[in-house]
Amino acid sequence: MFPNWLQSSIPREALDQKYLKIGFSQNGEDDFIRAHFWNNILAVYKGTYLDVGCYHETLYSNTKLLSIIGWQGFAVDANPDLQQPWLNARPQDQFLNLCIAPSGEVMKGLEFFRFQDGAMSTVNHERAEQLVNEGWVLQDRIKVPAISLAALAKLVIEQGLSKPDLVSIDLEMVDFLADLPAFLRQLRPQLLCMECVTNTVSLRTLFSSDESLRLAEAEYEPIALIGGNIFAIPQQNNSDVAMFG
Repeated sequence: MFPNWLQSSIPREALDQKYLKIGFSQNGEDDFIRAHFWNNILAVYKGTYLDVGCYHETLYSNTKLLSIIGWQGFAVDANPDLQQPWLNARPQDQFLNLCIAPSGEVMKGLEFFRFQDGAMSTVNHERAEQLVNEGWVLQDRIKVPAISLAALAKLVIEQGLSKPDLVSIDLEMVDFLADLPAFLRQLRPQLLCMECVTNTVSLRTLFSSDESLRLAEAEYEPIALIGGNIFAIPQQNNSDVAMFG
């Protein structure tokens, strides 16, 4: 149960229950992350994360729980309005106001479509047009500095983040797959959570998808599919991990 989704239908006193579990991500992704790193958490290990397309510091966040227990890292988002609130809440983090360019389209800047519901904001023109046609309210368009996913890996390494424990990527349908292998080879995270780029990925098609093929190039393998997000780990570490979704 995720109380943040059920606030209008559960009694308020339920939130005071002693053994209530908390989560911030959209579909329980942070519960999977917590389980994956549970032994580290019990050992009071202070890990690191790279949150690409981080959005809000709390809302839908895959890294908020880790931040609460002392983890730190880099947050990357195209919306400059998110930077100061993020740093106010997580002063141990670094925030990069950058958008991730689609593979093969790196340039000085890209047009970023900001929607009234900020979680829908994107640099994907087709996606933005689709959202407008579906009735989502477009707030404005701004120009944002752009960087490739592979170049981002190099940048954060230069700024002190090498081999983060967790990488989370959520770019609202931006196709970054061609750059993914080079990105992963540089950073080698213990756990990757990445939004599916193609909209036909299911448990049945996961292992034949373009996403899995790109992961395999970097010697990563999917272990779960949750809420449209693929979880993957380095192949050499997967012998005792159960796959589920």
